[in-house]
Amino acid sequence: MARSLHPGLYQFGVVVKAHGTRGGLLIEVDDPDIPTDQLKVVYLRSSEKQWVPYRVTEIRSHFDRRRNMFFVILEGINTRTQAVSLRGKTVMSDHDMVPVKDHRISMIGYRVVRDDGSVLGIVSDILETSEYNVFVVQMDQKQVLIPRVDEYVWSVCDVTEKVFVQNTADLETLE
Repeated sequence: MARSLHPGLYQFGVVVKAHGTRGGLLIEVDDPDIPTDQLKVVYLRSSEKQWVPYRVTEIRSHFDRRRNMFFVILEGINTRTQAVSLRGKTVMSDHDMVPVKDHRISMIGYRVVRDDGSVLGIVSDILETSEYNVFVVQMDQKQVLIPRVDEYVWSVCDVTEKVFVQNTADLETLE
């Protein structure tokens, strides 16, 4: 059954292509050092825009000179046709499974996108606090501070350079 799981998901990679005849996938990742031995479930977005969980039955590094790739077999994806239909899909994992690197400097310039798809602004700075980081988002003539906690930030995508936020209406009106 499809579940909507935006909060608490972290981008693991993108399905590049089908591999083999039994539903294998090649997934490109940003970080080749992800602890894949802990990866038990991944989430793919269905045509109904819901995140659907798939159990990982096999995962191993796949050699490619230009990209960080993994060969993955998911429970329920048993044919090449099924695998081909997933090409280009973002692969998410539980936030706890994959360590979040400190991308403080590299995230400056990322677009900040609300949950309705509209662009809030651009990350202009990141403030460090003892508990969490805070995105400084430059809107037209105003800056908005958004704490990097699950209540407000549900995903950061390094591939598209976007920060996905929710529940920010009150933060946007603060002076």
